[in-house]
Amino acid sequence: MRKTGTVILSCVLLCGGGVSCKRVEKEITVITREKGSGTREAFDRVVTDGKGNFLEMKINGKKVYKTTLKANELTKTSFVTSSVATDKNAIGYISLGSVDDSVKVIKVGGIAPTAAAVKSGEYGLQRPFVVMTNERVTFTARTADFLSYLYSAEVETHAEATGYIFLSDPVMRAGGAGSPVEVYNFKRKASLPDGEKIVVRGSTSVEKFINAAAKGYAEGYGVKPTALFDIQLEGSSVGRKAVEEDVNGNVIGLSSATVQQDGIRSFNVCLDAVAVIVNKGNPIEDLSVEQLYDIYVGKTTKFRLLEGNT
Repeated sequence: MRKTGTVILSCVLLCGGGVSCKRVEKEITVITREKGSGTREAFDRVVTDGKGNFLEMKINGKKVYKTTLKANELTKTSFVTSSVATDKNAIGYISLGSVDDSVKVIKVGGIAPTAAAVKSGEYGLQRPFVVMTNERVTFTARTADFLSYLYSAEVETHAEATGYIFLSDPVMRAGGAGSPVEVYNFKRKASLPDGEKIVVRGSTSVEKFINAAAKGYAEGYGVKPTALFDIQLEGSSVGRKAVEEDVNGNVIGLSSATVQQDGIRSFNVCLDAVAVIVNKGNPIEDLSVEQLYDIYVGKTTKFRLLEGNT
């Protein structure tokens, strides 16, 4: 009888036929994102040992990371995907919208990361995609117009096309802080508003969505996105810093974790699931959050050592 989270691995698949699995099975390659990544924050604040310990938590007012020092810290979604795709012993996590057929998504606690499971809260590894701006600057006409586009129902199509869940509920859009954020009714101007390029910095997980939104906005004015946008995504913390340093009123930041910071105005535009991925050659199908915790703190170093394996 199969338990939730139980993994039955084949020595033939992972070790090779006729070879002792206990002697040659390689250790799990633990892949994580860098500190400051919104994806990591969403993962670390949910994955627990079930006894009050999380991969990221505050102890005596200080943020503590419990992920094993042996883990490979990678700075981009694409780096995580390619590393897992080429290593049969690897495990990692990325935005669900960034998953491709080079890796396999597993269930967590018996729940697959679907839109329905994210909306209901049944799938706990989830986070918002957040749009950030500096509340102390005056936006250029072009930046203000694009922000109106991002606030509007126009981007629902872009969210759905890229695998994310558009948020229409004003309270959820506010992220639990401040006044509810209503969905705008975007009215395109007669001609493209003046202004220099709109600078977009932030989470690599938001890449598909923001590229689709930038393209939709630009095409509405009959121009190419590259003529209007300077998009470089290197992590949520980079996006926050760029917004803090904006003096020209043309910077938009993107975060894949909740933002509550003085001087920054933000709203949640979409929801996304954090998908746990393994190599396609790995027969693992399901892990509990407790098993993920043991892997990421370095307690469980081989897949066969998980509960139910021999």
